[in-house]
Amino acid sequence: MHKPDTPSWRFGHGDMGYLHSAVRVRDAAGLTVAAADDIPPQLAEPVPDRHDMLAAGDRTEASRQWVVWWRRLVSQAVREAQQTWTDPPGDDFESVIRHRFAGREEVFDPPDFASLADMPPLRSAVRAVFGLPPDRSKSWRRATDYRMFEPRLVRDAAERAAADLRVPIGAVAGYAHVLEVNGSWWCLAGPGCVLCSPEAASDPATAARILSEVFSSGQSPAEAGPA
Repeated sequence: MHKPDTPSWRFGHGDMGYLHSAVRVRDAAGLTVAAADDIPPQLAEPVPDRHDMLAAGDRTEASRQWVVWWRRLVSQAVREAQQTWTDPPGDDFESVIRHRFAGREEVFDPPDFASLADMPPLRSAVRAVFGLPPDRSKSWRRATDYRMFEPRLVRDAAERAAADLRVPIGAVAGYAHVLEVNGSWWCLAGPGCVLCSPEAASDPATAARILSEVFSSGQSPAEAGPA
């Protein structure tokens, strides 16, 4: 149980824009990617049809390259989530931002995407799709339309993880990147960091499993220690 005036558990969730952009490129360009636990379903939102932008051979190569890029982006998203637990002391906003987002431009650097120079087919697809406006002619349900991660479930999972791990409640931390994709999907991307769909985040039973995994795997270095 959390005691007043002591550090508490930490949990955040949101839409990591560059992960969403990568899925949009995959879907718009018609890239064929083998199913895997860490590969999300299709976007729920309508995407532009740019299937004709690549020749068949280039599309095959871009599909292979997309998986490499995706996993680099996910690794960066995990680092950024973890870096929020170790913000530098003080209130220097610029220092905090540099610390949290260090390394992002090495994997996601619009509009030219020079970081993909060694992957020409994928770079072409990314540059062609990035910045295209959404299709406003079709309606779809946004993540903000869902009630995600009921606070009671978050609190209970954090307290249970602290007890099971025998660590102070202030050592328990986690983050969920909620992607606008179809269906109930989630995966543990790294310690204390999960990727999930809005449907998974809003379903109490699934959300409880997600929170258990994310809190059990993530500890804030600043607070970790004997309970």
